[in-house]
Parts: sequence; structure tokens; C-alpha cells
Amino acid sequence: MFDGLTSKLAAMAQLARSEWAPEVDPDAGPVRRAAQVGTVISVVVIGVVALVGILIFSQVQSALPTIDNAQLDNSTTGVTEGFANAMELIPIVLLVLVAALVIGVVQRMRGA
Repeated sequence: MFDGLTSKLAAMAQLARSEWAPEVDPDAGPVRRAAQVGTVISVVVIGVVALVGILIFSQVQSALPTIDNAQLDNSTTGVTEGFANAMELIPIVLLVLVAALVIGVVQRMRGA
């Protein structure tokens, strides 16, 4: 029973690979360049979104009225600090993407 099931699943996996994930030739220059361009575009998009997010957050934060209640003021401070901590990760994400791009270029040069 399991032998038939295993061979059926293997055939389905092969069909799925051939339909939706065709083999990519490692020497295909335009495909590799397109992947590198995608990485560069994603780095730029993440950077722009982070800058716009920081700008919007600062505008909203400065437009809020002052709060006399200490508990509400502490909540606002907590939200602001949480956002600041999240924004500290943006440069790390960008560095990881750039490092992946550099590793891909070096690996391609090594294989050539």
C-alpha cells in the first residue's frame, strides 16, 4: 500500500516541479542578473519604506497633544520605544540583503 502511495507522491512532486519550478540553468546570465536586480530593488524599497515610516511616525507623534495622565504618558513612551527598537533592525536587514547579493556575485565569478 505504501509503495504505491510513495510512487504516486513522487510522480506528483515531479509534475509539480516541471510545471511550477523549472530547472534554472546556473550559467543563464540574464536570470542571474535579474535575481541581483531584484535584490537591489528590494534593498531600495525597504530603505524608502523605512524612511517614509519614520517620517510619518514622527509627524503623528509630534501632532499628538500633551498628556497629563502619567499612565497614558507611559503607554505612549512604550509605543514610541517599541517602534524605535523595530526601526533599529532595518539596517541589519539591508546589510543581510547586500551580503547575499555579494555572496551571489562572488559565487558566480568563482563558477565562471
